[in-house]
Amino acid sequence: MNELMNLSIKDLVEYIKNSLDILVSIKLGEELEKYKFSKNDELTPNSARDYEKLLQKLEQNIREHIGIEHQLKIQCEKFVEKIGVLEEERSFFVIELVSIIFLIIP
Repeated sequence: MNELMNLSIKDLVEYIKNSLDILVSIKLGEELEKYKFSKNDELTPNSARDYEKLLQKLEQNIREHIGIEHQLKIQCEKFVEKIGVLEEERSFFVIELVSIIFLIIP
């Protein structure tokens, strides 16, 4: 936890993005594990329909995850942009503060 506190804001945003990518990958892997078929499973018309439903469900999950990932990337870009603006404002205020200090202290 202390290591995270020492990271820059940009690195922290990247860390969060990577963590979310890993969590999405793990979740998708867990979903696929539930529905593994062995070579000895017989493919009947009912199992073919079930398999097709499963594929459709997984495709929908993938589309949802892609949408979420896209939203997260947009959010990360907005945060990085906001960080840039805040850093510029901070620099401006530091310059202002220094100039005020030099006016007060001869």
